[in-house]
Amino acid sequence: MKKVYICPHCDAVLNPSVKILLTIGCRKNRGLILLSPQPGNFKFICDEKIEDCLKTGEAVKFSCPVCHEDLTSPSNKNFARLTLVVPGAKNKFVEFSRVYGQHATFVISEDEVMAFGEDVDNLGKTNFFGA
Repeated sequence: MKKVYICPHCDAVLNPSVKILLTIGCRKNRGLILLSPQPGNFKFICDEKIEDCLKTGEAVKFSCPVCHEDLTSPSNKNFARLTLVVPGAKNKFVEFSRVYGQHATFVISEDEVMAFGEDVDNLGKTNFFGA
């Protein structure tokens, strides 16, 4: 069984195939975006209209394509949060930057935070545990 990404609000499976499917909002434009399920892979596929709207340093809004809830992380407004279900392990959270051009993803379990991307060191101390 593969790793499954689910919406933290409605538990919908967001990667029914190879890619993670989300809704993206950029200024007044909305569309669908496909993300890699591999932490640290920042390639994406989206509509040309959305891609033309993206500006380095600006935050975009990610939402669930099923329940339409905002996926902004409760621990840091510059990140989006998904739940990661790994067979044989407890669920984890995956938080990734909402800021276009910032490559930072964190996989968070009860006792560990794994960081991916060249910009993680530029973020300073990030508290995902609410302490």
